[in-house]
Amino acid sequence: MLSILIPTYNYNVYPLAKELAKQALSAGINFELICIDDGSKSVLNKKNSKINNIENCVFKELENNIGRSSIRNLLAKESKYNDLLFVDAGNFPESENFINNYIKIKNYDVISGGMFPLKRSPKKPYKLRWLYTKLRERKNLCSSNFLIKKEVMLKFPFDHTIKEYGYEDVLFFNQLIENNISILKIKNPVIHNADDDAESFVEKTEMAITNLMVLLNHKKLKKTVSSLSIKFYFLKKAGLTKPVAYMFNFLKPLLRKNFNSTYPSIFLFDFYRLGYMCLINQKK
Repeated sequence: MLSILIPTYNYNVYPLAKELAKQALSAGINFELICIDDGSKSVLNKKNSKINNIENCVFKELENNIGRSSIRNLLAKESKYNDLLFVDAGNFPESENFINNYIKIKNYDVISGGMFPLKRSPKKPYKLRWLYTKLRERKNLCSSNFLIKKEVMLKFPFDHTIKEYGYEDVLFFNQLIENNISILKIKNPVIHNADDDAESFVEKTEMAITNLMVLLNHKKLKKTVSSLSIKFYFLKKAGLTKPVAYMFNFLKPLLRKNFNSTYPSIFLFDFYRLGYMCLINQKK
């Protein structure tokens, strides 16, 4: 018995819901699929409403946006089965056995299937997002694709105070690990559509780093939570955050130009993230 849960915002999620329902029906299991749009009021929801015509599937629209964490908590509360499969909009199962690969595994509280980029890189200005998923994001636990027991999710929900993009999944999985919840990583990925252009992705990244600083300052995350935070606190201890922030401000136009190019550099993007973290540290 499986609850398939899809949080979405301003995205045509009908093809994803159709594929997941098809696989669940083929697996011969009792299932439900719930998709909730987080108050986007998008015209795309006309397409998403077709989800209601698929067997055992429901699409709902929230009147107001409640945020990336709260929407996942709401989906968990509205589910009726004990196994919850979260798949984010903007992703698609790599395998036709995606559902089967999850349900055949027993005795784990959480199973993470991972996220891969498209096999072929998109053209500029979409390549930066694709490159980041390929070289950085795919290695981490992420909330785009994971199975969790409902009682675990309700006991250790996403932090509802995080409304914007970024690090809500890091905090969530860290909380599970700190409470000795068993997490199994398997190769059962979703493919990310890489639909963020460079400017949109940089804006999201800046938002995520702002979230990270808040979580670190409130001691909700440890200083060693990521390679980015480790580097930042090394610079801070050495008294180098101010010159790095100055260098970041000076180079920012050139960096943004590179990110929008045919050959964006992931190493320059790593510096951008670190430089931006140093910059907002100076402003606080």
